[in-house]
Amino acid sequence: MREGRSLRGRTDAAPTGRALAFDRDPLRSATLPARWYFDPAVFAREREAIFFASWQFVGLADEVARNGDFVAATILDQPVFVIRGADGRLRAFYNACPHRGHTLVEGSGQRRSITCPFHAWTFALDGRLKAAGNAGNIAGFRLEDYALREIHVTEFARLVFVNLSPSAAPLGAIAGDLEADIRAKIPAFDRLKFFRRDPFDIGANWKFVFDGLECYHCPHIHPDIMGRDDSPFELSFEFFEARWWSRHVARGNRDVTRNKPENLPYAFAADDAIQDVFVWYLWPNVMLAAHQGPPNFQIRHVMPLSAERSLQHIWNLAVNDPPSATDVANADYLRDVLDPQDIAAMERQQRGVRCRGYTRGRLMCDPQQSWRSEHGTHHFQRLVWQALAGSDR
Repeated sequence: MREGRSLRGRTDAAPTGRALAFDRDPLRSATLPARWYFDPAVFAREREAIFFASWQFVGLADEVARNGDFVAATILDQPVFVIRGADGRLRAFYNACPHRGHTLVEGSGQRRSITCPFHAWTFALDGRLKAAGNAGNIAGFRLEDYALREIHVTEFARLVFVNLSPSAAPLGAIAGDLEADIRAKIPAFDRLKFFRRDPFDIGANWKFVFDGLECYHCPHIHPDIMGRDDSPFELSFEFFEARWWSRHVARGNRDVTRNKPENLPYAFAADDAIQDVFVWYLWPNVMLAAHQGPPNFQIRHVMPLSAERSLQHIWNLAVNDPPSATDVANADYLRDVLDPQDIAAMERQQRGVRCRGYTRGRLMCDPQQSWRSEHGTHHFQRLVWQALAGSDR
């Protein structure tokens, strides 16, 4: 799967653009190949190598806090659900009745048992089959042979994740100290309350969302918040890389916050708890963030619908209950201004990568990791490359 020639050993020579391949060294790396953003064969490999082999976000821990609480989700074309058992243990199952495959539950809610809507087979909250009509007249039928098929589930940073791989490593081992990093930046994290989820239909490959983990584009795509002396943000995008996650910080312009509130994207105070924007990326398809204002948290989850179309949801949480005008304005700004600007750029990229005049580009990563540097994009693309090519060189 390796494309292009090795650059190993060329430490003092600048590689030429057209010969450049993807490389683990961000200072010498090209982008992923163009066809990886539209080729159905590549997308088919991503299903198995990425989405069915990684931890996938399915909902908030608050949704399954009580015994009997459940939430259903879909990972590509795989329906699953998570439920809190009568013993208080969180479990996850494929959302299909072992009798004839009918979906068992939809949405979220509360159950004392799980009954299939098709033929009323009834399961305990731990997945055991308790009753099946006419079972006593069926030769060799045993209830214990038809338990629901269980999958891995875990709670992490007040979120719930599942993993379809039987050999999944624990999310805590993969994510390291990500949760501690989030808690250190967001005061009152455990008091945050969910208040709204916003959907976005994106006419572009899912990877374009996380390719955007750079601010090289910010003064051009988001000119209302960055690029001028009186912009709400400084020209900044600090980058920290861990193995499976990364952190990015855009520093707020304190002079504007204190003296020019009319330039802010929404009203917040100079003494509010969060004065910068923090963005965390978690492999493969989750982005977490906290924006300026009172304690807040956003979960951005992206699920591909096809090789060239994606569905994104943003879960909005705030410390105020009900949310304050600032909390709502923060979410409105993401929904109505910032994300539409990014999505329009992604959809134009989707058209562009199909152009015969484009095969791959050059990642603009500089040694200083300046605000223009695309280190965050390289970090994400390296994980994709490793998953699909089996190597990061």
